[in-house]
Amino acid sequence: MTTQDDRGAVVLARAHGLFNIAGGLWPLLHLTSFEKVYGPKTDRWLQRTVAGLLVGIGWAQVRAAGTPDGVRQARRLGMATAATLLTADLLCVPTGRVRPTYLLDAAAEALWLRAWRAGAVRPEPRAAGRAGSVLAATAALAAGCATGGLLASRVLRRPPEQEVSELTRARYLRHPAAR
Repeated sequence: MTTQDDRGAVVLARAHGLFNIAGGLWPLLHLTSFEKVYGPKTDRWLQRTVAGLLVGIGWAQVRAAGTPDGVRQARRLGMATAATLLTADLLCVPTGRVRPTYLLDAAAEALWLRAWRAGAVRPEPRAAGRAGSVLAATAALAAGCATGGLLASRVLRRPPEQEVSELTRARYLRHPAAR
């Protein structure tokens, strides 16, 4: 199989890169709203590390998209990142370690995997594939933006909550934070 190096794959690489940058910047810039949606975190350093890695991966995808070799690299980074995040989401939600809102992220990551698989790889490059890649990238980006917008609007409309009860905290945080 060869990697498609047409405009559709470039758009997909840049769109996924921007999605990863936005996903990484959110907890770095406004951790309070991020935790209102995805739950309080015990390890802030880990949250910041993952966020920083997402920003770095996204930036690499955006920058690499300008050349055929770069598109292939952006595809590898995108698929590895999406598969890792999808796996973490699907393993941690059922155990109660993270809130069910992570299933929305799982859906977005599955869409990115589908977009890369359907739009960026095929047995031989052909001219008709451009529209499919652009459509797949647009659908994945739109789904991610719509999900983020919906979650952000719900958080911003909510009145400030009282201190999180110990029972609620225990449900999502299996290990108390070291003090």
